[in-house]
Amino acid sequence: MKVLFLTNEPLNRLRSGPAIRCLELAVVVAKHHQVTVASLQKCDLELGGIRLMPEALRTRRELESVARSSDVVVTQGLVMARFPALVKLAKHLVIDLYDPYLFEYLAHSHPAYPTWGYLRQLHRLNQQMLEGDFFLCASERQRDYWLGRLCALGRLNPQQYAQDSNFERLLATVPFGLSPEPPQHTRSVLKSVLPGIGKKDFVALWAGGLWQWLDPLTVIRAMAGVAPIAPQVKLVFLGARDPSPKNRLMSIADDARRLAAELDLLDRSVFFHEEWVPYDERQNFLLEADVGISAHPSTIESRFAFRTRVLDYIWAGLPMILSTGDDFGLWITHEKVGRAVAPGDVAGWRDAILYWASQPGERQQARFALASLVSRFHWEKVAGPLLQYCQRPYRTHRSSPLRKRLVPLLSSGYEIAKGLRR
Repeated sequence: MKVLFLTNEPLNRLRSGPAIRCLELAVVVAKHHQVTVASLQKCDLELGGIRLMPEALRTRRELESVARSSDVVVTQGLVMARFPALVKLAKHLVIDLYDPYLFEYLAHSHPAYPTWGYLRQLHRLNQQMLEGDFFLCASERQRDYWLGRLCALGRLNPQQYAQDSNFERLLATVPFGLSPEPPQHTRSVLKSVLPGIGKKDFVALWAGGLWQWLDPLTVIRAMAGVAPIAPQVKLVFLGARDPSPKNRLMSIADDARRLAAELDLLDRSVFFHEEWVPYDERQNFLLEADVGISAHPSTIESRFAFRTRVLDYIWAGLPMILSTGDDFGLWITHEKVGRAVAPGDVAGWRDAILYWASQPGERQQARFALASLVSRFHWEKVAGPLLQYCQRPYRTHRSSPLRKRLVPLLSSGYEIAKGLRR
């Protein structure tokens, strides 16, 4: 089969979750099919055995030709908003919904036209969900959410139910995955390298972006209680700068630096790695850390999120401290590989950090447990539903009386939203 992956993300050495997922799924599919990956932005990668089309909209005729000749087109995010012809060109259209970005949008700062921006995102999401043949999500909790949305749009219809009463041919769970190759330490990057962090210090690593829907501030406040008791404990934020210069979503990073400075922790107990770490070099930081952390507030985004940084912690065998409220908070407790702390609980975070710092034996036990769990997340395994679809693609029932009424109604709502902006 000819399979085209389309992303709006830059495919560079410095890449975040959506670009990582697009490339890793493409690599798995390319073992079985002929794959092209097209990005609507600039790229600096070379992919063996995969055709790469950077800035694909600049060569629109070529992109349209590739889309028309492909058996399956896999897209994510807001690609269809920039390339609407895809709906008519794709023989079989797969929409990857692993990132519930509508909830992320709600967490952004919107000084102007907040209602317009939200309705625009909602309209574009609804368009995709009306047009896709097959959808991907990242967890069973996400699947419940997306099934509800698909039902509201008339996609859970009698024709589809007659063929597939669980709607697994419409929406499948494909989590974020991991490389089957274990991480290798190739150079020192933190201990005895970053000023202020010694060889024997205990490093708690935040190995991802400081996005507005996360909560680094609670962890920093916890470090104010940790530092006097255990000065050898260091907190390192790895993704303190957005890898995409077009995004402006990391104002929480400025708040985090400001708070660390106010508490007299900056560059003493709390450190910010200013440059986004290249994807292929992240293992060096992971392997020098002692515990991996991620914190979020109690929001709707947190309930349905799938934190990709947690997969890196699993890959590197890092014990974890995570906020409760999402799937991974439950998972680490069940598998005994981490401690889950309630959102906003400063004392809980302080105690969890001190616990792992003082329990090397427990850390080792968690590492042993993670080593036995990592194979569950290998890309080739988690991508199974997508591989099956690409092998035998099919169209799903999009038409219904409800859909015929919804399309003009949604378009009207979009025009009203545009009016709110004026």
